[in-house]
Amino acid sequence: MKHKSKSKVLYVKAVILLICFILVIRIFTLALSKYESQVEANANVDIAFYLLKEDYQTMTLNLDSVLPQENKYVYYFSIGNQDGEKRAQIDLEYNLKIRTTTNLPITYSLYENASEGKINVITSNTVDKDEYGTYFRNIQTAAVTLRYKTPETRFYQLEVSFPQNYNTTNYQDIIELIEITVSSHQLVQY
Repeated sequence: MKHKSKSKVLYVKAVILLICFILVIRIFTLALSKYESQVEANANVDIAFYLLKEDYQTMTLNLDSVLPQENKYVYYFSIGNQDGEKRAQIDLEYNLKIRTTTNLPITYSLYENASEGKINVITSNTVDKDEYGTYFRNIQTAAVTLRYKTPETRFYQLEVSFPQNYNTTNYQDIIELIEITVSSHQLVQY
């Protein structure tokens, strides 16, 4: 009877040891896992700004699902002097400004009329601190003139690059914001 009791104790100890070993391996593999996910890199936002008079328009994109990858995220928008029904009655000049947070190590490219060949239209790309000590990236383009006699729409493609080498837990659950602002004013003709 003593022999059966000893073997039963050894058996229980072996089972407990095996369970502990499996738990340690599972915990170890979870601790070493990387921040990784799959996502499609093309975002068709299709935003249109219609400049029918002197105006100031803004739109904000919330990049809450941007993940490190080799493909670029692409956002499309357009700016025009007609909306299909109405057309501007004056010549307008507009300025395009993009302001982003600097939470992630992202690079930006902005192209006009990308279907005709990529023409980078960024004339200024700086990181500045505001009055509260928060850093923002400020991207600007040259002023563009839209003549009232001709209906015109300019197409833009904003490319956001978040390289694969930043695929660490340091950048997990961080949100980046993009604010696109179009301000237009009337061209005075004498």
